Amino acid sequence: MRAKVTSWVESQAFERFILVVILLNTIDLGLGATKSLVGQFGFAMEAANTIFTGVYVVEMLLKVFAWRTSYFKKAWNVFDFCIVVLSLAPVSSVFGGIRILRILKVLLAFRAMRLISGVKQLRKIVHALLSSLPGIGWAGVLMMLVYYIYALIGISLYSDIAPELFGGIPESFVTLFSLTTMEGWQDTVFPFTSADPLNWVYFLTFLIISSFILMNLIVGIVVDSIDEFVRLEPRGDIDDQGDTEDELNQIKHEMHKLHDQLDHMQALLEAAQTKNDRRKADKW
Repeated sequence: MRAKVTSWVESQAFERFILVVILLNTIDLGLGATKSLVGQFGFAMEAANTIFTGVYVVEMLLKVFAWRTSYFKKAWNVFDFCIVVLSLAPVSSVFGGIRILRILKVLLAFRAMRLISGVKQLRKIVHALLSSLPGIGWAGVLMMLVYYIYALIGISLYSDIAPELFGGIPESFVTLFSLTTMEGWQDTVFPFTSADPLNWVYFLTFLIISSFILMNLIVGIVVDSIDEFVRLEPRGDIDDQGDTEDELNQIKHEMHKLHDQLDHMQALLEAAQTKNDRRKADKW
């Protein structure tokens, strides 16, 4: 029974069915955010949501039955498990007035993230982003250091003439972040450069370092991480590593069972041979 369930949940047909359910559920979540449609088809949407939740629960139970504790060894399975548990929260309209349950209903929107675990290409991108977090973190530390230095300089130069922009560390960080995004930077920079052209040195150097060098550095880290994942993909070192380890452990377990069975058969054959020799000896 377990072997049949395992073969079923690991089949491409089952994976495609779950992917279709996830896509339909994602569309249903989007339609449920439209008040005019909720007024007309609210009951049908609630019924569809219940069906989707039931499918997710059945999928999870089947996989737990098939893989047992190995189910929780894969991060994506744990992620799906958390989404399913969250989906089971009592968030019907009967309890709609309770604030905490309203928050839980909002969190159900994260069910759409199951699309990530259902599509292999999306999983690769997420893996690449997660693997690049240490490098992005150090780049972020470097950026904060640049922000801090330029904030101190900005406070020293402009705190008297523009306290709303450079009155302190928090105000300076917000101003510098808006400059990094290049959104409306002219409105911030031109009043200073019109008063003194030398102010271009401060703002231009900051824009070059933050918007062009550091931001491109972060993009380069992410691209390099994705490139590494693509390069390792043919060897199966990325997405299927956990599956490979589980399969090897299963093979080792089966080999040990086979070895024990062979030892037992050998013992039976030796016992039968000994018994046969004794019979021959008794005849003579």
